[in-house]
Amino acid sequence: MSGFLLRGGTIINSDGRVEADMLLREGRVVKIGKNLSSQPDDEIIDCKGKWLLPGAIDPHTHMGIPIKNGWSADDFASGSRSALHGGVTTILDFTVQEAGQSLTDSVNHRLELAKPSVVDYGLHCNITRFSPEMLEEIPQLIERGITSFKVFTAYEEAGMRLRYDEIRQVAEVVAKFGGLLMVHAEEGEVIGRAMSSMANLDSPDPRLHGASRPVEAEVQAIHRMAEIADQTECLVYVVHLSSGAGFEASKGHRNVLLETCPQYLLLDESVYGREDGRMYVASPPLRKHEDNDALWLAIASGAVHALGTDHCPFNLADKPLNRPFTDIPNGMGGVETLLPVMLAQFIERKLPVERLVELLSTHPAKIFGMYPRKGVLQQGADGDVLVVDPEVLSEVSLDKLESSIDWSAYTGFKAIFPEQVFQKGQLVLDQYSLQQVVPGEFIKSAGMTFSPVDEG
Repeated sequence: MSGFLLRGGTIINSDGRVEADMLLREGRVVKIGKNLSSQPDDEIIDCKGKWLLPGAIDPHTHMGIPIKNGWSADDFASGSRSALHGGVTTILDFTVQEAGQSLTDSVNHRLELAKPSVVDYGLHCNITRFSPEMLEEIPQLIERGITSFKVFTAYEEAGMRLRYDEIRQVAEVVAKFGGLLMVHAEEGEVIGRAMSSMANLDSPDPRLHGASRPVEAEVQAIHRMAEIADQTECLVYVVHLSSGAGFEASKGHRNVLLETCPQYLLLDESVYGREDGRMYVASPPLRKHEDNDALWLAIASGAVHALGTDHCPFNLADKPLNRPFTDIPNGMGGVETLLPVMLAQFIERKLPVERLVELLSTHPAKIFGMYPRKGVLQQGADGDVLVVDPEVLSEVSLDKLESSIDWSAYTGFKAIFPEQVFQKGQLVLDQYSLQQVVPGEFIKSAGMTFSPVDEG
């Protein structure tokens, strides 16, 4: 089978960089070295002056899920196309547990919905209702390659919240069978008190969304979840960390892993005062500029373990003006701009690109059981490769995105998009444009290869 010889690029992994050739064939990285030879039918691509990065992994997407009275505006087909354009070659999405549905049925249904994906995908299993029978399903799902389970300490009104004694029981089983517990960490009791103190819940002012979900809700939930992690020896992965105080609450707990998102690094609560402020409504809400700074320091220090997007986009019409803030669908998009915007930010802030590769590729692959197939460019790994020209800086604009969504929180942000994307050794994007798409594959988790102590 013919392949691709990527000649003379700078290969950047989380542990360093080297200038070398890379040979892709039969879906894999076959060889890395100097002056590699090729076969007559191999295509040779000059990558001198370019960076070769492992395909990005977005560990937190929500493709086509029910929110309030509608649906998020990307399904697996459209969302995965936009992901590819931005250099994300693997996503990890979540099941939706409907009323009366077992965990196994929710997984089977979600796998069917994911089949149109043109990037590889894994699944986290949401647990939004507790029962003893559900605990018995967890080891069976881990055996099937779904090793991460998400619980919520909020969303009482949607019937999704678990009590801490229930979460502890889940954690005990997950830990026993080598899985990972994920948590949406906002304390429901704190949110309830904040809501009850508000005079006008019918107001459309999106600033009230932030007031209704104060930082203290995140802090208390992280404290409680850290206690459960310590008591059960279960690794707990806090999704979408939004505040400096939340970060402080996690310190000293070796079994707590942290994910944050670009919106909590780049946007603050001031955007709620804009004409389109309703579009920034997501949970947790955007915080103060000081929280952005605190999370950037955590990123630079290595204390944050992964970056995800919480990709759950909506069109302008999906969040109409003058809707009560409590009825605004929660969520923003970001899978397409994740790598391009963060890469530009890392360069501007003079942070090592190796650290970004760690956050966007290596750590997610290790945490969710895909390493070394994913998350690294080395012999035998999947041929998921991004060719990036670091000198080509652009701005995010809707007309340049593959997405069909008519609004982006990152419009106007500096970005460096991949010039070429290889997915399992096939050239799917060339000169910044999608050339072809290939079917995505469900990637079973082979078990975590991540140690918080070893990884610092």
